[in-house]
Amino acid sequence: MAFAVLICSALTFHGSVARAQNPQADQSSSKPSVFRVKYVADGSLYIDAGRNANLQEAMKLSLVNPPPDGVVSDAVRFRGYEHVAELKVVSVADSSSVCEIVSSNGEIKAGQLAFLTPDSVVERREAVDAAEEDKYPIVMTFTYGDPLEEEVRTTQEQKQLRESPAGQIRGRIGFDYGGVHEAGGLNGKQVGLSISSDISNIGGTYWNFKGYWRGNMNVSSSTPTGATPTTLTDLLNRTYQIGLYYQSPYSPVTIGVGRLFLPWAPSLSTIDGGYLGRKITRLATVGFFAGSTPDPTSWSYNPNQHITGTFVNFEAGDFEHTRFYSTAGIAVTSIQWKVARQFAFFENNLSWKRYITLYSSLQADEARTSPLVNGGSNPTGVSQSYSSLHIQPFHRVGFGVNHNYFRSLPTYDPRLLGTGLLDRYLFQGFSGDVRVELMKHISVYASVGRSKATSDKKNSLNQAFGLTVPNLWKTGLLADVHYSKFDSSFGSGKYTSFSLSKNLSDSFRIQFLGGHQTFNSALSANNSSNFVNAVVDWNVGPRYFVEGNFGWYRGTTMNYQQWTTVFGYRFGGYRKK
Repeated sequence: MAFAVLICSALTFHGSVARAQNPQADQSSSKPSVFRVKYVADGSLYIDAGRNANLQEAMKLSLVNPPPDGVVSDAVRFRGYEHVAELKVVSVADSSSVCEIVSSNGEIKAGQLAFLTPDSVVERREAVDAAEEDKYPIVMTFTYGDPLEEEVRTTQEQKQLRESPAGQIRGRIGFDYGGVHEAGGLNGKQVGLSISSDISNIGGTYWNFKGYWRGNMNVSSSTPTGATPTTLTDLLNRTYQIGLYYQSPYSPVTIGVGRLFLPWAPSLSTIDGGYLGRKITRLATVGFFAGSTPDPTSWSYNPNQHITGTFVNFEAGDFEHTRFYSTAGIAVTSIQWKVARQFAFFENNLSWKRYITLYSSLQADEARTSPLVNGGSNPTGVSQSYSSLHIQPFHRVGFGVNHNYFRSLPTYDPRLLGTGLLDRYLFQGFSGDVRVELMKHISVYASVGRSKATSDKKNSLNQAFGLTVPNLWKTGLLADVHYSKFDSSFGSGKYTSFSLSKNLSDSFRIQFLGGHQTFNSALSANNSSNFVNAVVDWNVGPRYFVEGNFGWYRGTTMNYQQWTTVFGYRFGGYRKK
């Protein structure tokens, strides 16, 4: 027995010496926990640390402004600085990581500091310890069982524990009540439901439920059946997306169900339906999709349209270096269950870091005759294409060259012109754009081009300008102004829009959108209109919220006011004490 104890002591001492001689044994404590933000993209940001700092997907970080003394050290974690945002790591490279912005309380910009939350610091230390234990397993036992089998089982259990994703539950569900008042004394009442969800890694799996949805129905109306107008607010509600998604780094299958776009070909219409993709090689994915097309900003919009298709995608590289993806597929649309289009679609994207992006999308139709009355017919050929080259030599400056082509008239809903959601369709032919971020994060945007479609007798000048001010007159108001003038084969006109938004506190937010538009086209008899939309949102206590919406519209053929009140429940996230 004494001999056995002596052997155990010697093995333990050997393992301790091996760890002491290995400089990685205590690497979790020597690695930094505070990192700098390299640059910010839509809904995410990049930090200057990755696998070299033992970061892993799903780790959580807090974002703060840099200290006044400019000294970056682990002490930043304990100084009590106000958190600007909460982050979650979604992708890790050797020396950088992409983080999703989970929540924010202020302006997010490059140069800010992100540090691991206490739970993620512990998670990183445990992961390093587990990895070291794999290198120096204790295989001697004096009780029972096969030592080698136990070693394998322990290592696999540790691996499963490390690979289990960390989940998050945040969201709101609200019940709507409102009404519409039209010119002439016609009125209607509406009830509805709204859902805002940010639920990730449901039950420790790789299923996620994210997005926003709002719908309503008429419960009483003084107008004839079916005559209640589709308001601007109703149209905007159809542009939002929500879905149940599955994407795991350990599975070749990707699934999406809900109101969403096809991630391998976002130029296609948003669908109410689903998609399934499967990797067949490290670089290639095949799949199919099907659903209806509810998005009124689509160039081929029809409220009674359905679409189904299949595709193959090739993707290589990453956003930190050179990235390439290419998608090709075929699809069929139907209107009232009669085949309307049979077309092939192609989408390609080539980018180098954040400096250069080359993008193109194209749809080519087979010869067809529309199933609709007086729908006309089209020969085989390209029906729509869009190409762009964008260059961002500096973080604050970017410019690009674009080309847009339509063979037939777009069928989007023109009432959305003033919202800016249709800007990508207003220019035909070549155009150039530039975007510059000035001092204090004020941004200006301009786009100018000449267009000449096959049916035009002369070139026409298109122009668009925009200005964004994040802190108007030091009030904290975010202001945005847009102006566009266009003249193309499907119509001519101009619009001006102005929006304001502000978080008056962590629990109170206001938003305002107003504008004027003129549109001369065969697509619409509503040639001129003015509109106002306003939203007030107030969190009542830690778990409830109240929201109010108001819409006012005056046009050539449509005149109405719309109001909605919402009372709802907030779940998950951070409770405000």
